Amino acid sequence: MAAICFVGCEAKPEVIPVFPVSGQVLYAGAPAAGVRVYLLPTSAPMVPQVPTNPYAVTDQSGNFRMTTYTQGDGAAEGGYQIVMLWPDENQAETETGSTDKLLGWYDGANTQLTLVVKTGDNLIPPIQIPVISGPPAERQGVPGRN
Repeated sequence: MAAICFVGCEAKPEVIPVFPVSGQVLYAGAPAAGVRVYLLPTSAPMVPQVPTNPYAVTDQSGNFRMTTYTQGDGAAEGGYQIVMLWPDENQAETETGSTDKLLGWYDGANTQLTLVVKTGDNLIPPIQIPVISGPPAERQGVPGRN
């Protein structure tokens, strides 16, 4: 009898609620398809509290919907840093992976983009990426802010 109770009485892990988060990425004013968008928690739940940090890939219109548990469900409430990688499918992969069309401007060390997810729908204003001509180490400032 006791064994049955232990099996049936097991506590389920707490599921942290998530809220819809969507947006659009534009490069030089045009929709950017295939950009990988990641939310790195700064004051929000992180792995292992959630199965993965929120992520998305932009569609042909540059639109995206963040995923934490299931496709497009959103992100947990809290603060995040927005990190982006745009794989260049026309370039051969390097030892460290695919080449980034954004040249590292929006990686974890250089991005200036932040987000606070609140209860309810969260629409990120369009992320406008200017034409990038060189990596951050070669050019000073942040694209679009010089």
